[in-house]
Amino acid sequence: MLQSFVGPRIRQHRRDLGLSQSGLAKAVGISPAYMNLIESNKRTVAGALLLRIAKSLKVDIEELDDTSEHRLVEELSEVAHLPSLAKLGIDSGQTSEFVGAFPSWARAISSLAQSEQEAIGQVRTLSDRLSNDPFLGETVHRMLTRMAAILSASDIITEFPDLSEDKRDRFNRIVNQEIHALSDVGEALAAYLDRVDTPELNLTPLDEVEAVFEAKENHFPEIEALANTLADTLLESRPISRRDKALTLVADRLTGLIDTTIANQSGLATASARRRARAALTEYAVGAILMPLPEFATRAEELRYDIESLAEAFSVESQSVCHRLTALPRRDGVPRFGYFQSNAAGTIIAKVGLAGLAFPRYSAACPLWVLYRAQQSPETLIRQRTLFPSGDRFIFLARAHHRGATGFGRPRHYLTDMVALSESDAQYTVYRPDTSVVVEEVGPNCRLCPRRNCLHRVEDPLAE
Repeated sequence: MLQSFVGPRIRQHRRDLGLSQSGLAKAVGISPAYMNLIESNKRTVAGALLLRIAKSLKVDIEELDDTSEHRLVEELSEVAHLPSLAKLGIDSGQTSEFVGAFPSWARAISSLAQSEQEAIGQVRTLSDRLSNDPFLGETVHRMLTRMAAILSASDIITEFPDLSEDKRDRFNRIVNQEIHALSDVGEALAAYLDRVDTPELNLTPLDEVEAVFEAKENHFPEIEALANTLADTLLESRPISRRDKALTLVADRLTGLIDTTIANQSGLATASARRRARAALTEYAVGAILMPLPEFATRAEELRYDIESLAEAFSVESQSVCHRLTALPRRDGVPRFGYFQSNAAGTIIAKVGLAGLAFPRYSAACPLWVLYRAQQSPETLIRQRTLFPSGDRFIFLARAHHRGATGFGRPRHYLTDMVALSESDAQYTVYRPDTSVVVEEVGPNCRLCPRRNCLHRVEDPLAE
């Protein structure tokens, strides 16, 4: 249980004002004995009484509420479990006591740990992009091509001194042109590297689309509103038929709105990005028709976000529910979900990010993610409790489903959908793990994971 900090803070503010304990008790309408119990943290205080105490002490109620300290305790508890600090044997049970005794030092340590995690995040981004970025691959190829042209022209000039004046001038012009072109490529590369760590840099059409959905928090109110008016027209109970009808409704009624939404997104700079955005928004609109957000949010809370139960309740496939969960409104008590989809080759082909969850954008993820294990048990939802090198804990839920025609003799090709949520958010769901559930150590991918003893490592880590 977290220690309360309200009592000591009340006592400190009272002393700062020169009030006696009995004087403050009289001002708020309670006995001195009860005030003593409050200041000694032997009685909880909240609501109207806490408000009266704050007014009597002439402070905002936020200065007495211990929400920020509880958050600080949680942050320091995560720091205590970092793999890099494991050898120190930190007793996380003393965290509340430390925060209460040394609040300034506690905030300083939390701030330093947060700065370190931000720096690690930038390293992850840089490593992922520098290792797999298509822009870099293309630029290096252009540089090598220009250098080869310069080398060939200069070799001819050097090896054949008896060239005519015209031919020598021609090869000199080629060298000059290629040098200028190489300079332009180098300038573009330098400019790219200067801003490669900025989140606004979108390198591929997929990046452009993801940036739009991230900025909107995967929520498009105009599409939701129009889709909600169409939901009642779906009378079919079978999932496939309902989806086909929803697709038809989107094509007939929402195409104009989707086109307008795309046109208003300045970040969609390429035709390829706009095509991807149209496909993504079409899928979003289909989900909005099949599962109207107000009803879906209510049912999801009632069913404690049970994916399979929600699929049955709305007569949809489970993968549609997985994606729809990421569109739930952001408010207290509602878990935040991330979403990933991979094909049989292990490539992540769709994703909706989750705050705090490090994942590679341009390369394969950690092979220990249940995302890849699910295809061993298709059509079965599998839960995984994960611990990242940063100390962050997440719950992964994965299910493989086949795509394409079925029948005797036909091969089945599977896609895997995975939902991710923080372990703290999992308390609101049926997937909350008990202490008997094994915690699996995973990472973003080998390049960004410091665990050298992993049996599945295929690359050395970026940093020792």
